[in-house]
Order: sequence, then C-alpha cells, then structure tokens
Amino acid sequence: MKAKEKVIIRRADDYNVENIKKIIREGLKEFGLASKIQGRVTIKPNVVMAHPKIAPSAFTRSEFLDGLLSALEDEKKGDLKITIAEKTGAGLPTSRMFRHAGYYKLKKKHRIKLLPIEEANKERIAIKKGKIHKKITTAREIVDNDLLIYAPKLKGNVLSQGLTASLKLNMGLLQDKERLWNHNFNLYEKIVDLLEVGFPDFIATDAIEVSFGGNQLTQHGRQLGAILMATNPLAHDAVCAHILHLDPEKIDHLRLAQQRGYGLLRLDEIEITGDVFLDELKQKTKDWDLGLVRVDKADCGIKTIIGEPYCSGGCHGVFLDWLYMAKDRKPRLWKNLPPWTVVIGQYKGNVEAEKLMIIGTCSEIQGEVRARRLRKIKGCPPKHKDLVLWMLLKAGILNPFYRIDLILDAYFFLFISWCRRLVRGRL
Repeated sequence: MKAKEKVIIRRADDYNVENIKKIIREGLKEFGLASKIQGRVTIKPNVVMAHPKIAPSAFTRSEFLDGLLSALEDEKKGDLKITIAEKTGAGLPTSRMFRHAGYYKLKKKHRIKLLPIEEANKERIAIKKGKIHKKITTAREIVDNDLLIYAPKLKGNVLSQGLTASLKLNMGLLQDKERLWNHNFNLYEKIVDLLEVGFPDFIATDAIEVSFGGNQLTQHGRQLGAILMATNPLAHDAVCAHILHLDPEKIDHLRLAQQRGYGLLRLDEIEITGDVFLDELKQKTKDWDLGLVRVDKADCGIKTIIGEPYCSGGCHGVFLDWLYMAKDRKPRLWKNLPPWTVVIGQYKGNVEAEKLMIIGTCSEIQGEVRARRLRKIKGCPPKHKDLVLWMLLKAGILNPFYRIDLILDAYFFLFISWCRRLVRGRL
C-alpha cells in the first residue's frame, strides 16, 4: 500500500526569523531532504504584488524567506547556489516588487541571486500532457536545478475559486502574454498544465499572516500563526483549502490535478503532522469572509449585469477583483462608486442605463440598448493595469492603484526593464 502524502503544520505566532529557521530545518529533516541541500537551489516565492501601502499582505514576507534561507545554509552538504526567481503580476516589473517586498535586504545577509523571470535566460519547455499549453517559456533556473523549493503565501483569491497556495503559484512561471492567454474558462486546466514544469521538491508556506477577503493584490492580512510544509503540492493545497473552509473537490484546478494523477485530496488520504491541529486553525478562520461572490452580488455603487456562463477566471472575476481594490483600500469609494451599469459576458436582454460600460472583448448585449454614455474595455480578460487605466479615462473612477510611485513602476521602470532585456537579448 502506497504511503500517504504528508503535510506538516507548525505553529509560528510571528515572523521571528530564528523560529522560522528552526521549523523549516525540522521539516526538511522530517521529509528526508536535509542530505540533498547542495548545488543549485531555486526558490519561488509569491510576489504577485508588493507595496507597503497598497499591497502589504499579498506576498511571501522577507522574514519568512530569511528563515528559509538560514535553514538551507545551516543544513547544506556542499556548495550552495541559491536563486530566488519570480514573475510578478499586474504588468509591473518584478525587480521593483522585490524591492518593495524587502528582498534586496536579504542579499546583505545571504549569498543569493534575485531573478526576475522576465529578465532571465529562458527555456522553451514542451508540456507533454497539456490541455491548454503545449509549450511554455520560463526561466532556465526553474527547470535546471538540484532542488526546487516553493514558498507560497496562503491567500484567498476570487479568480481561482477562493484559494492561492502552491498550484496557483505556477502562474508566476509565465511571461505576461502566456499568463493572460486562456486566463478565462480554461484557467483551471492551464494551472494544472504548469505542474508538469513546476512541481516543487519542497514547499514551505507563509501562513503566519493570511491575506484574504478582497483583491488578490490589495486585500488585508490577518494573523493565522502557522507554517505548512509538504512535498506534494496537491496534498498541501487540499489542507490549505480546509483551513479556509473551502472544499478542495470544488476548486477546479485541484480537482483536475487529482484527475490527472498528481495526488489526492481527501483528508483521510493525507497524513497531517505537526504541533497545531487543523481544527484549531479552522476555528480561527470560521468567521473570515473570503469575498467569494459573483460580481453582480457585490454590494457597491456599480450595478453589474452578467451573461452566462460565469467566468470567474476571466472578465467576471477580474472585474470583481478590480472592485475589491476599492473595498480594500478606499472603503468610502466602494460605497460611493459612480452609478455606472457594467455588462460582462453574453447578456440576453434589453439594457437601459444612464452610463453603460461593457467589459471584455467577447461581451455583448443581445437586445435593445439605451444609454446616454456607452463605453467598452476590451481584453480576454483585460489586464489589471489596463482596467485600472481605462476605468479612470472612460468612467472617471480613480482606483487606489493611482499613486505616483506605482505609476513610475508600471510605466517608467517597466520601460527600463524592457530596455535591459532588449540589451541582453532576452525579449
């Protein structure tokens, strides 16, 4: 009989680096990995977005990585070359997000390389069992290493049926065009495809503070006080789902990964060890609102009319994510958004509105339209950055993302990053 996959849950009440190091060292030993810590090690954290004011809880904390790096250095069995590789989201340069996250300070203490995947030497990898992707392009360090470690941030995410953990972390392997391609009804098959390339040898998850309840970039954090460790990402994510009171069988990318043979989801098929019980964590999270509603149920100033089928990974989910930016960081704006009517998807019926916005390239109204002002934002789905920009220019709504430093990040520093890649021949 095959042994159960193991998930370790350890108590960590704060971001004490020494305690994090101790916990991860013990986890590496329990999984029998301590003897393998040598050579080229690639660590992939979650840095989809980092900013001290707008996105203070969306990323794997630098203190957590400090503890992880210290554990690896203490257990190393030979020369160690560590690379921290990531590709941020929202159309922002990863190097800037590394800086906002405090990762450059880690270089003063540890011998590491910080690698924005968009600036890396690339490899084109065939996905032999892919349903959406047949090939992807990613950093050489992701596929050519002696040990691949994932360091996710446990988060809620309305674009992926409530959960960001280790499987969803693989979206950061992709360049912007590949990342958004089929980021719609096909998102969940797309995530599973990426497991063929991004299957970590070890997972250490920052669940000391959990981010939930709004936009995946801007939502608030709340103390949970745990570190999860595993070697199977599906078993790991199943336990994470239960912590947040989600049914892993109803999270499509987990269900599809199980169907493709990557692991099992039922708790009686997973061995859970550690010094904190799953039920204790579930008791802490029982009243947490993940914000997992259909966009037309969002209680704000904008009226949203949706066409079926509902696309949580595409335009419906992205617009809900945009709305939640206001809820997270400008709650007064959330209740006082200008009275626009927004249509998303193929809506069958008549629409009458003073101000009407249609979002999504394939969205249309199959009926009579009466509106004094009519605007459309294209994209399948629109990029977060584009949605933020066009909702300002076309609807006059100033999103919390409009800060001078983020505008510089999104345009000036992104251009500098593009020029740097062009000079290095990596575009």
